[in-house]
Amino acid sequence: MNPKKNTKANRTLAWLCAVAVLVTTVMQLVSAQPTAAYAAGTGGIKGNILPAGYVTERQMKLANPWSGTNEYPLFNVMRKAQSGQRVTIAFIGGSITKGTMSTGTRDSSMNKKLTYVDYFTDWWYKTFPRADLRFVNAGISATDSYLGVHRVQKDVLDKEPDLVVVEFAVNDKKTAYHKQSYENLIRKILDSPTKPAVMLLFMAKLNGWSCQLQQSQIGKHYNLPMLSYGNVMMDMINQGIYTREELSGDAIHPSALGYAVVGEILVRYLNSVQEKSLGQVLSKKTPTKYVTSKKYGSAKVLTCKDIKIQRMGTFEESSKSNIFKNNLTTASGDGGLTFTVTGKTIGLVFAQQVNGRGGQFDVYVDGKKTATIDADNSAGRHSKPGSVPCYSSSTKKTHTVRIVRNKKSSGRALTLFAVLVS
Repeated sequence: MNPKKNTKANRTLAWLCAVAVLVTTVMQLVSAQPTAAYAAGTGGIKGNILPAGYVTERQMKLANPWSGTNEYPLFNVMRKAQSGQRVTIAFIGGSITKGTMSTGTRDSSMNKKLTYVDYFTDWWYKTFPRADLRFVNAGISATDSYLGVHRVQKDVLDKEPDLVVVEFAVNDKKTAYHKQSYENLIRKILDSPTKPAVMLLFMAKLNGWSCQLQQSQIGKHYNLPMLSYGNVMMDMINQGIYTREELSGDAIHPSALGYAVVGEILVRYLNSVQEKSLGQVLSKKTPTKYVTSKKYGSAKVLTCKDIKIQRMGTFEESSKSNIFKNNLTTASGDGGLTFTVTGKTIGLVFAQQVNGRGGQFDVYVDGKKTATIDADNSAGRHSKPGSVPCYSSSTKKTHTVRIVRNKKSSGRALTLFAVLVS
């Protein structure tokens, strides 16, 4: 063999051996590293639809720490979808359900900016392509379960849903009447003719505040599937995985990143249920006993045309809201609106104004002062609907309601959206 060719071949062989040794060493070093405890995420999309890589297995356990929940109704909904039938899924909640999104400091890196409702519905479309899927979003900004229990019949149950997702953990307060209205909302859904499956979603503010504990007590009583974004969010912040500014731009509404985290929690839970649903067509009975009491079983929303007005005072007919029709508004004067309405309970829905003109108005039922409306939201970001309970009794009868501006009120404006009765 030519010596020069032999020398060249030896050099080539030596170089290949050196590369092989280097690659082997690098692979050993890589394999020696501990497995990452957290994946940075895919930018919000997996298969152009679903989020993945944000939530660890440990965090999924934080999102779903409740045992003994009844998943049979969910099994049956999935079986129905699998067979190609019509399936109606509804969402009821506040602005987070409606889809309000804040801007987080990491959102520019997100491929898509979707809400939890988007991710939830996309999972059903992808998983059950043969199903006739219908979706109802009954989210209204700044509303709570007290208004929710009164509007759920018209906004949700009249659509005959198979599954309802309930989200009020941020907008409710830790009060007895919110606990009662939340339970009555759940019972009203469970007892409706289509007997829909119910899922509870617990969102939270950036400081961790929510009504999760109070609402999960209700969910546990009825053995309902429950998922907590709040638990996962606080763990991510405490572990230094994401900052508060990345998860929310206003401390309340999730950013696109925050919604992707919620979306993955929901998607992974639905995947786990689907795996268990094969062959399942059973159901368990809903407990008949209430945690609180059956106070809002016949709750409904009345427009201002549904009440019997005896005296308008300084109020005039108006159309201030796109959601609540047939409003009554006073811009000056003392109010003096008087009307009659029949029911065991009475509540009012009104506009909380940011323009500084909203006033404080006292509510009298049958001549007794029972509540005060505060229509001033000048310290807030935007005008929003407010609601206040005004009367409660165990006996259904007709009552006279009078609304008068408080003498100490500097604001003179009030718009009445609706009357709540049960």
